[in-house]
Amino acid sequence: MAANAAEASETKKINNYDVFLSFRGEDTRHTFTGYLYEALCRKGIKAFMDNENLRIGVAIGPNLVKAIEDSSISIVVFSENYAASKWCLDELVKILECRNEKNQLLVPIFYKVEPSDVRYQRNSYEKAMAAHELRYGCDSEKVKKWRSALFDVSQISGHVLKEGYEFKFIQDIVCKANAKLSSKQLHIDEHMVGLQFRVEEVKSLLDIESTSSTSMVGIYGIGGIGKTTLAKALYNTICNQFEGACFLFDVSKTSNQDKGQVHLQQTLLCELLEEGKIEFSSVEKGISILKDRLAGRRVLVVLDDVDNAEQLRALAGECGWFGCGSRIIITTRNKYLLVAHRVENVYQMKVLSVYESLELFCLNAFKMSSPATNYDHLSTRAIQYAQGLPLALKVIGSNLIDKDFNEWNSALDKYEKNPHRDIQSILRISYDSLESNEKEIFLDIACFFNGQRLEYVKRILDGCEFYPEDGIRILIDRSLITVEDGHVRMHDLIQDMGRDVVKQEAPKDAAERSRLWFREDVLEGSRKIEGIKLDCLEEVNLISSAFEKMKKLRILIVRNTSFSFEPIHLPNHLRLLDWKGYPSKSFQPDFYPKKIAALNLRCSPFVLENPFQKFEHLTYMNFSYCQSITRIPDVSGAKNLKELILNKCKKLVKVDQSVGFLPNLVYLSASGCIQLRSFLPRIFLPSLEFLSFDLCRRLAYFPDVLGTMDKPLKICMKHTAIRELPPSFDNLNGLGYLDMSSCKQLHNLPSNLFMLPNFVTLKIGGCPQLRESFTPLKGHVSRAECWPKLETLHFCNASLSDEDLYGIVHSFPKLRELNVSSNYFVSFGAHIKESINLTTLDVSYCLKLQQIPELPSSVQKVDARHCNSLTTDTSSMLWSQVRTQMNRLEVVMPKADIPEWFDYHGQGDIPIFWAREKFPFVALAFVFEEINYQAVSLHLFIDNEHVDVQSQHHIFNVAEDHVLLCDLRVLFRDEEWKRLDARLRHDNGWKFMQVKCEPDMIPRDWGVYIYSKETNLDDIQFSCPYPASLGLRSLMVGSNLNMIMVSRNEVEEGSTTGTDSSSHLEDLDSIDQEKEASFSESVNATDNSSPHADSCSCCYSAALSAFKKLLGFKVRRQIQGHDERPPTASRSSKPFLRRSSRFMRSSSSRLMFHDELCGPLRSLERQKQNVEETGDRISRLSSRLVMEERTSFELNQRNSGELEYKICEDGDDIDVRNQVPPPFSENLQTVIENLRSFKAPRRKKGMSNGDHDNDDLKWLAETEILSDDEYEEDDGESDTEA
Repeated sequence: MAANAAEASETKKINNYDVFLSFRGEDTRHTFTGYLYEALCRKGIKAFMDNENLRIGVAIGPNLVKAIEDSSISIVVFSENYAASKWCLDELVKILECRNEKNQLLVPIFYKVEPSDVRYQRNSYEKAMAAHELRYGCDSEKVKKWRSALFDVSQISGHVLKEGYEFKFIQDIVCKANAKLSSKQLHIDEHMVGLQFRVEEVKSLLDIESTSSTSMVGIYGIGGIGKTTLAKALYNTICNQFEGACFLFDVSKTSNQDKGQVHLQQTLLCELLEEGKIEFSSVEKGISILKDRLAGRRVLVVLDDVDNAEQLRALAGECGWFGCGSRIIITTRNKYLLVAHRVENVYQMKVLSVYESLELFCLNAFKMSSPATNYDHLSTRAIQYAQGLPLALKVIGSNLIDKDFNEWNSALDKYEKNPHRDIQSILRISYDSLESNEKEIFLDIACFFNGQRLEYVKRILDGCEFYPEDGIRILIDRSLITVEDGHVRMHDLIQDMGRDVVKQEAPKDAAERSRLWFREDVLEGSRKIEGIKLDCLEEVNLISSAFEKMKKLRILIVRNTSFSFEPIHLPNHLRLLDWKGYPSKSFQPDFYPKKIAALNLRCSPFVLENPFQKFEHLTYMNFSYCQSITRIPDVSGAKNLKELILNKCKKLVKVDQSVGFLPNLVYLSASGCIQLRSFLPRIFLPSLEFLSFDLCRRLAYFPDVLGTMDKPLKICMKHTAIRELPPSFDNLNGLGYLDMSSCKQLHNLPSNLFMLPNFVTLKIGGCPQLRESFTPLKGHVSRAECWPKLETLHFCNASLSDEDLYGIVHSFPKLRELNVSSNYFVSFGAHIKESINLTTLDVSYCLKLQQIPELPSSVQKVDARHCNSLTTDTSSMLWSQVRTQMNRLEVVMPKADIPEWFDYHGQGDIPIFWAREKFPFVALAFVFEEINYQAVSLHLFIDNEHVDVQSQHHIFNVAEDHVLLCDLRVLFRDEEWKRLDARLRHDNGWKFMQVKCEPDMIPRDWGVYIYSKETNLDDIQFSCPYPASLGLRSLMVGSNLNMIMVSRNEVEEGSTTGTDSSSHLEDLDSIDQEKEASFSESVNATDNSSPHADSCSCCYSAALSAFKKLLGFKVRRQIQGHDERPPTASRSSKPFLRRSSRFMRSSSSRLMFHDELCGPLRSLERQKQNVEETGDRISRLSSRLVMEERTSFELNQRNSGELEYKICEDGDDIDVRNQVPPPFSENLQTVIENLRSFKAPRRKKGMSNGDHDNDDLKWLAETEILSDDEYEEDDGESDTEA
């Protein structure tokens, strides 16, 4: 026990040392080693020198092991009796292990002993080893390791001191150690928000443990996103594991200087070889020297901010230049440089999450991790502007320090209109490096096309002759734009930078700029304008010829804007006319834009009358929602047309035959044209890839296909009147997707449809007459090459029988997804096992379904909602799917009890567990009872921080009285799942996990099943793994905080029965003091023995909840002690503290606590990452409970005889008359969970993380957690009496 206590007390002091000293205490502790330790400390070197208590026991403790591992240098002082200590020898073995595995520096000092005595174990070392052999045996592995370690370490060049002046000897050692340390570690800003797990992610790409090969890793992203900061943090973490390390800053900037690349090569050699400057005059000579001198050394090289391939060629042309095990890290804004240089492992820097953004901003603006009082809204506005860019968060935060509300609002208004120059200058570097063509593309996207479809943007830019295929790829590689879900996206600050470039063309005169997007600027248009975007919800007063005079105008985008004149005169130079609600029925007679690329006139009264002739550049036409269009004219003159969109043209009845023979048409959509009966009699569209007639309810015929169409094709014809498809439908060789759902008159499918070479998806739900179409397939020849390739079949609501089901499963052996929901079959036969490729099965709403036999092992998703006739065996079979440990398993079925063989069961709560090292592979089961919705998403929280996902959240369709069983991996993409390991690995501690539902609900039961094949069972727990934290919880339970509040009624009842009520109050005070002292003592004790490595944020939250209840109780007791109303008056009272937070609603009316109390409370509410600091603050808070006199209460007696209580702090008084505190809830778990919910950062609308008011002490209004019954009872009493 003594050893454990000693180690615990020392834990707080051990944390990433520069030097670890290994020595024999009785030889040198108070002489040579003591002097060496003091000299190191004077030099500012963080040295670890153990005390005697750490050497109690049979082996070195974990704290010593950790100190060795976390040190950069180990100094071993070999003295006469060093080998006599088994602890010294164990340390030596560990030190040698760190040297071999981590390349840790090892410096042996031979203090008044010969190196040969150590190497060959002679003299005192021979006697010591003989004694060890006598104790452990000659063949003991332990002794063999000790002998080997002594031999190996003594071979290393070190320092020998026989006789002489020790002071000079020590100074020499300190100077050399300082040189080794100072040459590698780099300064990093103290606010390293969100960097820890990102460092681990890049480390996983580096694979440092592998020393057999050399590799390169690239880090890319936009300017100001933190690439250099991440590289520095990573460098500091791993640099000591290499023989040499060098970080070259600003490679691009230095390279542009005279002899810049030569200087970089010289710096690289100097730092890696630890020699003086090596002289040479050319890059080619430097390359030769680099390859020659570094080929045998394991080195770490960081090349920061590379922007040119020649820089890489000069500094790290190939991996073969460096020794095995070397690692080269490259940061750049240009991803293409990494691809061209054959860098296989690349890491894209992402912007910070909302939670991380808020913390970083507050650290710079307020010097704390959460907003100052009443600055929540302004802080939110600032981080919304910065959009997760660290540079912007730091710059804006630093510029707002110590400014008042008005100054904040003014500054943010200015930044939103005129971006800060420090931010723009960094972002503009990427723009300035572009060629002129790419600059034009970038500015067009920044001003007009951010968020638009990629294909649409490409066609416009192609019409402007900007070569978009290559240009957009360059912008993507340079992180200036991204493409997400087929749309072009640009970071808001990069968009602001692009628009600022346009503004700088003519800072004072908008009319002289090339692109305009503000209404006021458009009013002053001139001949220089190339593009206009108007979206202002106002009427614009322009003369009718204003646009016509803009001779260079090529882009005109008008939305939600009306004009005071008609007709509109447009210039013939236009390439894009995008006008939603174009006010005229036609163009002016002289409008003939020969090079126009796109017409978008949706929601207009426009009427198509004249044919489109000689529009060779026209590629896009959209006339959706144009209710005046009845016919489409001849479009044969638009031979390059690629997209034609006619959706919701409800009066359209005729389409010119030329539309059916456009050679380049790719996309044709006429959905919702309810008057259209026949599209065209014949078509041949060899380039067509998408065709839609959805909701054309009167469309009865599909045109004949005159020739083979090989392009990949998707056809959607839901809710049409089509009865059959023509035999020529077989000419659609490229057809891969056909959706004819709810075509109730469709009675037949072409016989060869399923044999089309690319046909993989068919959706015919709600087509009951098609059952017979599958009959001929049952006897089909069973040669593998003749089987249909169909992979997805949706055949719901079609009255399918068991026999039909058999025919489907037998006919399509390659099925991967089968949806046969809302049908009447009773059983799946054993033939389902033949579908070895099946991954998704939907049998929801099959009310008669009773039995599903064993499913193929490939099945990942089963939807059996409302299959209430399922047998017990079938339910057991569905539960057993989790035992296969299937990746991304997802099952929904009617309610059933969670099997006993699950690893953990919980009730009336949300899933919680602790994990470390590697994120566990687990499946979760939820049993839902009463719910009012069917779409549910799950969200993972790690230490109360929401884990974001790049894509949309996975939606589960559930129902009342149903079970959801899912593998946690379904919430994430594969790359996102791999990144979770980094969140656990960066500090090697236990992490607290929660899985919450959105919308907010608590399942009746939940369970966890661990995938033991992929998870170390020692690295996951379902109870708090920290003994000290468990002590906090036991304190809360043992103290029974819910019982310390003696009911006011009990006191009053005592006075009516003759019992001395004062004795009850005295007892109440004594209970109060006892619990206060108990809590304070326990938290302080926990803090002393349970610092960062031994504490749990979850349990500290629970402890803080109990503390808050105690504090709230003391406030109420102040009022209760003065209340002398008769018993009848108290029964008409309402609770003093309600969850409705009526108490202290506004920021100007709150309890008057001391600043030292409010500040830490605020930090505790929002920041729990540093648990050691949290423990200290809780201890301070509990000790300040005695300062209740700082809370000022004023009592004013009114004429009515009722008491009025006021809580004052330079603000309005709060009337809390007739308010008496009810008893605490007996459900302590409710308290804990409410606090968890309160503290977790709210990241998405509707999530269960709790909303935060601006009030710093809002929690005090919520400290008393009442059950629903107590709420109703108290409200009922109040209302009755009232």
